[in-house]
Amino acid sequence: MNREIRDLQTRLAAAEQAVRLAIGEGNVSEAEKRMEEVRALRKQIAMLEELDAQAKAEARNAMPAGEVRDRHEFEARYTKAFVKAVARRGLTADDREVIAAYNRPFRAAMHEGGVTTDPDGDVSVVVPEDVQTRINQLMRQFDDLSDVVRVETVNTLSGSRVLEKDSDMVPFQEVGEYSQIPETDNPQFTTVVYKLTKFGGILPLTDELLADSDQNILSYVADWCARKAVVTRNTKIIGLLSALPQVDLADLDAIKRVLNVDLDPAISRSAVVLTNQDGYHWLDTRKDEMGRYLLTDDPTQPGRQLFKGRPIRVVSNRRLPSVVDGDTVKAPIIIGNLRQLAVVFTRGRFELASTRIGGQAWRTYSTELRAIMREDYQLWDQAAAVYGLVTLS
Repeated sequence: MNREIRDLQTRLAAAEQAVRLAIGEGNVSEAEKRMEEVRALRKQIAMLEELDAQAKAEARNAMPAGEVRDRHEFEARYTKAFVKAVARRGLTADDREVIAAYNRPFRAAMHEGGVTTDPDGDVSVVVPEDVQTRINQLMRQFDDLSDVVRVETVNTLSGSRVLEKDSDMVPFQEVGEYSQIPETDNPQFTTVVYKLTKFGGILPLTDELLADSDQNILSYVADWCARKAVVTRNTKIIGLLSALPQVDLADLDAIKRVLNVDLDPAISRSAVVLTNQDGYHWLDTRKDEMGRYLLTDDPTQPGRQLFKGRPIRVVSNRRLPSVVDGDTVKAPIIIGNLRQLAVVFTRGRFELASTRIGGQAWRTYSTELRAIMREDYQLWDQAAAVYGLVTLS
């Protein structure tokens, strides 16, 4: 069962409960209104379950007929066909069959039509699983900030998530023996809506590269996709963080107050300190009255430092610049549980297509590779972090 169906079922249970409460209160018009919502939710769940079953059936039938039954062999055949498509080598009918079978489960949310009129290139290809894994590994090496926020892989281009609001909850009331149990407050919910946006770029490929081995082509494409994805994600995530209210932090005591008072204790315990190079240098040079540096080494991860037990994540000044106001320079220090603060909705796949007759490829006698990723970036719980600014002396 996918997450969208589970979310609808949660909403359905709440709507059914609302109907029962309205009937108990004798509010027939409210009950009828809520019942319409119940019917609509049931219908949506039924349709999604039907689509889910259809997709699973297509995935089971995705293996080409004939001798290729082993999944590993099928993956290997697709990877070879993928390299041929990227490198603009002629595709056989069997290659096209393998590509169509492999891409079918992803096509509904990834494909947007033909790529080119070239008979050998009118096909877009989804990055193979092994290459996708390699891209994810490279992204971590390139300091991908998505590992400090929540990343959710989705199967549709748009949707929503329902969250319970962080509101004050009143305790249960005392009930005497044989006394009527009073009504209690209901949970309040808010909706986070996502709509995946297409991000893409063009990579020119030289004839020398395309004449190289398949592994070198795959490595080059994986490295390029990883670096572009990291830059895209980091820029969007920092844009989300920059939308938070910014407060001045006068000194280390002000940072301690954020951890001790401003953040909920559960958030504070799981908080990280995200800053740029200027902010990290400022933190790294703070000393106590005995002349000892206040940052401590993380015994579990050599090279990483902690502030009051919270890990410090450093971003380059180029990606997260300090604020310059005349002669005053302020460095950002963002404190909180960023996984609760923001979420990246992603299809989790790259789609690639190549051409030698479009763009500048025909003029330069080269091949152009087009890469597309689909993601959306949303704030989840704005109370989960504080965006602070420290003035640098």
